[in-house]
Amino acid sequence: MIGVDSSAGMLAVCAQRAREAGVAERLDLRVGDLRRPPVDERVSLVTCPFRSYLHLRDDAERLEALRAARELLRPGGRLVFDVFTPSREDIEETHGRWIEREPGIDERADWNLAAQTLTLSVRGREGASTMMLWWVQPARWHSLLAEAGFEVLECFGWFDRRPFTGGEDSVWIARRK
Repeated sequence: MIGVDSSAGMLAVCAQRAREAGVAERLDLRVGDLRRPPVDERVSLVTCPFRSYLHLRDDAERLEALRAARELLRPGGRLVFDVFTPSREDIEETHGRWIEREPGIDERADWNLAAQTLTLSVRGREGASTMMLWWVQPARWHSLLAEAGFEVLECFGWFDRRPFTGGEDSVWIARRK
């Protein structure tokens, strides 16, 4: 398994967890950008978990990342990723408020509907961090996938394969054409 992340620290955490699980020899971890992954090999499956595509600012970056994933895939290979589109209710419940998500970990969501961005701040005993996420509607993901050379096979509403009915979360499975 090849793992790519732009954060050497996150790759170090992955390596440690892999050692603890006894699977470190199965991993090849590389620092890189999902728009230009440092991978020459061709594979049958590319996954982009944890809503990573939401770190891409615009359609140009999204297409660059999707095309990069396509280039890694053998013909007929699959791309699997998850994203979200916030609901009006979630925005109203969380906008501008600190909310304890886990004991000792608070989260604040600052939503910009016009720009379709979320500024997410997290603070806890070990420090604080802020990140910006950009979302698009599911129909736009469908179009971007087609433009990047994929056929959408499935779009689920969650990892348990429940049907996507227009909720916030979506899990996409697409095949390289």
